[in-house]
Amino acid sequence: MAFWQLTRLRVVFPVLLLFFLFVDGDLMAAMGGIFTAFPWHVLPVLTLIWLFYAIQFDAENEVPIWLYTIIIGVLFDMYYTGIFGTYTVAFLGAVGAMKQLHAYLDERLLSGMTLLLIGLVTYLLITYMAGFIIGIANVSLVSFFLYEVLPTLALNLTIAALGYYPVWSLFQFLR
Repeated sequence: MAFWQLTRLRVVFPVLLLFFLFVDGDLMAAMGGIFTAFPWHVLPVLTLIWLFYAIQFDAENEVPIWLYTIIIGVLFDMYYTGIFGTYTVAFLGAVGAMKQLHAYLDERLLSGMTLLLIGLVTYLLITYMAGFIIGIANVSLVSFFLYEVLPTLALNLTIAALGYYPVWSLFQFLR
């Protein structure tokens, strides 16, 4: 096997991770009127979906998933919020939950969507709790689940399901 074959995933994965970091913000900027139409608040989290794909398709052996998670969390905090640590902890918590549960689930689509569902809920709960502690989240937990978590889950699970097999094929090609 040639050297370029060993490094393809190691190069493509972080480049696409950084790309999805900016696409998340661009989607919110371009479609903010739709995503935040009262009373709904939908968050596209393509960055977390890309990290989910790495866990689901066993890319941890080829890419340092924890390092990339920390780096992308810090960049997300610096670029989007200015509150250091919130999204870093949220990304770490979601990736940690998905990695722990991946041992019990297989690579089928429904198992993957369950894994992503748990990761997304973990991610959203951590950001809600951080906002509540800081004092910027002033909605009840029921409203949070009804108007932010459910629409966010619907959007992101749909995106992840549509991209599941194409991304699986990409990972197989890059290996």
